[in-house]
Amino acid sequence: MEVLNLNKKLYLMILALSLIGLFSFTKTTAQAAGYQIVSNQAASRIEPLHNANPQSHYMWNLSHTVKLHNLKNFPNTTWTLKRVAILSHNGKKAVYFNVTDRTGQFNGWVWHGFLEFGPYQYHEDPNADGLNLIDPANNAANSMLSNYVLKKLFNDGYRGQNDLMKLAYYYGDQRASNATISFKDAVATKSLTINAANLIGMFEYPVSDIVNLIDPATKDMLLEKTGNGELGNNITLQIENFLKSNQSNQFGLWLNLSGSISNGTLALDLTCISTK
Repeated sequence: MEVLNLNKKLYLMILALSLIGLFSFTKTTAQAAGYQIVSNQAASRIEPLHNANPQSHYMWNLSHTVKLHNLKNFPNTTWTLKRVAILSHNGKKAVYFNVTDRTGQFNGWVWHGFLEFGPYQYHEDPNADGLNLIDPANNAANSMLSNYVLKKLFNDGYRGQNDLMKLAYYYGDQRASNATISFKDAVATKSLTINAANLIGMFEYPVSDIVNLIDPATKDMLLEKTGNGELGNNITLQIENFLKSNQSNQFGLWLNLSGSISNGTLALDLTCISTK
């Protein structure tokens, strides 16, 4: 395995060198922060690239003094190689690629090892919900998730019940007050005819460990805005397990997304009410 990795790194270095004709470079003046531009040339051919991994790696300006973008925010982007440079720092030289997205809006210099040659290819997760949630969360994002979950519940034989829906929304609206409201009081407040003694509820403000619901494998929250996340399916599974444990097929459901996927603050509040 070590030999294979070494060969791969050697191949990438040779390919990078071939793209700029490194054997005839000229040293330029020293740059700030201890970086020197040894060579900076246009790539000999246009090459598509994609992120080598979903981790946090930065795009820089050429002098390596300003962070421009974080690659982890562009998980599905195909980059286009424009220029190749050699930067020297503390006596060590490294190959940097100047890349841009298809719009030309996002570009910068990236150490070549953080990228791989070839376009990004979508690999569908069989458990993915296919949602491309709007970021940051807003009413449209809430509608996307709610409609997805409700449709799956309906297809699996569960039915939303009008009075239970009213109760779920009532508790959802009251969540910020942290008040303890009994089912009896809630039924009376909403003037409902259902028997409060038969009601059961699942209240999660917020749902715990949301990143694990989105991506159990690698804990990558960004997948939920690319169609590769599993939040819709795993929330549906939690609700169905709750209903099955109480031998019920009727429910009232309220969901509310808040925060941002990109900065890791996405949160989900959930109320599900059913009958025993």
